[in-house]
Amino acid sequence: MPDSAASPSSPLSPDERRAIGVLGGLGPYAGLDLVRWVFDETDAHADQEHLPVALLSYPNRIPDRATWLDDPEHAPSPVPAMLEVLRRLDDAGCAVAGIPCNTAHAAPLYDRLRDGLAADGRDLRLLHIVDAIVDFIREVAPGAQTIGVLATNASVQRRLHGTGLRAAGMDTLKPDAAHQAQVQEAIYGSSWGLKAFSAPPRPEARQALLDASDHLIQNGAEAIILGCTELPLAITEADRGAVPFVNSTRALARALVRATHPEKLRQPEAVGA
Repeated sequence: MPDSAASPSSPLSPDERRAIGVLGGLGPYAGLDLVRWVFDETDAHADQEHLPVALLSYPNRIPDRATWLDDPEHAPSPVPAMLEVLRRLDDAGCAVAGIPCNTAHAAPLYDRLRDGLAADGRDLRLLHIVDAIVDFIREVAPGAQTIGVLATNASVQRRLHGTGLRAAGMDTLKPDAAHQAQVQEAIYGSSWGLKAFSAPPRPEARQALLDASDHLIQNGAEAIILGCTELPLAITEADRGAVPFVNSTRALARALVRATHPEKLRQPEAVGA
């Protein structure tokens, strides 16, 4: 992938720079799911009324985010390849971009991407998925105070969601060690995890996530964040009993539509997911 950092495309007017960008491949089905949610969250009744979206998915070029966060001195960095994709989205006329990977929004990685775009003089605005999640909680569970989180070990260890929730005045509830191990296996496990089996997901992955959800509910969760964009591939319902699931992919899609075409954003109940 050639380096285009020093040669951004010709400046675009605000009217031309209206597309939504998606940095895909993290994993590949999560990128597709985000684009689908952008379509679903758009108030459109004809092809021409839908929003311009650019999805770039180069999974073979982007090293694992969690591995690098755990060992940045020795593991290959995903930053250069991710920055190059963001530059291409900027060249394509995208006003904003979303990364359908919660772990990629941990400060050591997200800050490098944001700062890299700024250093290049790029106009592309990178949205933060936790900000989108907080906004979505306020829409679908406005009275919730204790929020359960299902996420990768890397996200949990870095309190990725907890920091944003605390800033919004909410409390975080995470699974105990045994349930967290099952959540991690449901994402990364080679025999039945979602990265290995995305479409369709294996029943074992779905059951592990439902068991962890029930554990969080029993301990007081009033809403549960599906805080890895692989998880909504297995958990497609809107709630577990009376406790709503907060789909991080859907939250990011709504934030992308709101940032570019707010008049086109559907109300949550209009989608019915």
